[in-house]
Amino acid sequence: MLKHRSSAVLDATRFDVPHTCDAAVEDDLTTPDVDVLAPTAMPKGTLAAPQLDLMLTADPRGHTYLARQRVGYPFHLGRSLYVPDDPAGMPTLYVQSCSGGIFEHDRLAWCIVAGEGTQAHLTTSASTIVHGMQGGNAVQDVVVEAQAGCLLEYLPDPLVLFPGARLASRLLLRVHPEATVLACDSLVPHDPQSAGNRFDWVHAELTVEDLAGKLIARDRYRLTGAALASATPGLTGRFACQGGFLALCRAARLRGLIDALRCALPADDNVYVGASRLPYGRGAWVRVLAHDAAALREALRSAWYAARRALVGADPMPRRK
Repeated sequence: MLKHRSSAVLDATRFDVPHTCDAAVEDDLTTPDVDVLAPTAMPKGTLAAPQLDLMLTADPRGHTYLARQRVGYPFHLGRSLYVPDDPAGMPTLYVQSCSGGIFEHDRLAWCIVAGEGTQAHLTTSASTIVHGMQGGNAVQDVVVEAQAGCLLEYLPDPLVLFPGARLASRLLLRVHPEATVLACDSLVPHDPQSAGNRFDWVHAELTVEDLAGKLIARDRYRLTGAALASATPGLTGRFACQGGFLALCRAARLRGLIDALRCALPADDNVYVGASRLPYGRGAWVRVLAHDAAALREALRSAWYAARRALVGADPMPRRK
């Protein structure tokens, strides 16, 4: 359901079957654009070797530690931090960029495996700037595997799209039916000169599979800066920023989760939000359109707090950034 202004309730698209969402805007995004540019941006079967490769394991006490970590340029992984009121033994891990953002021709990849019974919160130290590009693009792939009984929160800060940016972003979640995963992705356009310049395009794909590779859900879109600036009603309207939030859990906990999300999501002029059920009773999906970065951050924070409260039984503590 979508919420806007005075808690008005409208019908939202539901993920009743695995599907793809590809929107087209006349003069900005055409079938040839998708056929030609999207395959260039999102080549199948050509994932880069991960610069960030992490394996989380639980010790006999149930405390989570990094059993394997390989971190190469441009990333740096901070030490494990433990936050009061989090589940016992649950570390918070910050990923930092040493390069100052994502640049043309970057091929970046993350691989995160959360072993059985692990608990962890993974985030970034700040938003990631996607810089302007001359003729090429950048690609970022993130693969997350969540094994039985784990609780994994993958909650990076938004991607900030500078004028001329071209980014293909793919997030793949492979999740055991008994795992709990909270994940988000989001983007914010920004023109440092306030001169009306726009990013070129972003192609984003979020896929949820089981551990055998069976498709559960997929959300995919390609958005141009020109289409966003047009503020077309029915597409993005006047909302410049957007994000998605996933809460994957056992089917038995789904009803209370969706109710909690819908009650917690803001309903005012700054956001347009909706929460729906994922296929096969595997969790809930939230889509957020926001007027600015602050409104986007608050909506995603509300979704995270509501999901943590519904699935773990307590609010999380704010993370320092």
